[in-house]
Amino acid sequence: MLGGMHVARSFAAFGAVALIGLACAATPPPPSHGRGTLFGELRLVPHPGVTMPDASDASYSDRRLRDARIFDYSQPGFAVVYLEGAPAQGERVDLSIRANDFETRMEPRWVALAAGGVVAVRNTTAEPHTVSCPSLSLVARVGAGESLEILVKTAGAHSVFLLDRTQIESGVFAAPGPYAVLTRDPRFELRDVAPGAQQLRAWHPRLPPVTRSVDVAADTVTRMDLEMGVGLGPQEASDASH
Repeated sequence: MLGGMHVARSFAAFGAVALIGLACAATPPPPSHGRGTLFGELRLVPHPGVTMPDASDASYSDRRLRDARIFDYSQPGFAVVYLEGAPAQGERVDLSIRANDFETRMEPRWVALAAGGVVAVRNTTAEPHTVSCPSLSLVARVGAGESLEILVKTAGAHSVFLLDRTQIESGVFAAPGPYAVLTRDPRFELRDVAPGAQQLRAWHPRLPPVTRSVDVAADTVTRMDLEMGVGLGPQEASDASH
């Protein structure tokens, strides 16, 4: 009996320590001297009054909906949270043109980098393709096994198409300053940013962008949660916490 009580107390103590560890892990470490850190979560919100269906909904057995995908509001999927400022230099990301017996595709669907970086489009197929990026005034042929480098000078979202295929598209988001990419995890961190008044922005390929004002204090970690969704009004930075 005493042994059981000892085990129970040890387990309870371990649980308390684990909870403390999780709580500490939730807040980023202090920034470098004279800099600040922003962190928080990006929450996707359905349109008011809309109930999202479950994947098992019988409606999706209709063959006309075979290509429909349920939008998962519990995770960003792909989103970018960023600040204005000096973007990192020399960043590179890859896009690939791939093919099998059934389709040609570009992947991943979205990538992000700092404005001024380079996107390398690699053609891994056995035939040439024509790549187009209208927002960057680019049309170029990429031979089989070759690569094309695209200098992304302008901040924002840029679509990349294959002109010799229908509905084959990928995209690049170029951030104008410090940024974080969110996929499955809604949490973001922007570390060691310049102190002062900042505009914290969030971008998502399927939802309206969000902008919130925040005052970044030197030597301080500031929490700023964001909400994004169709039908949401302007958000005011009223709940920033240090």
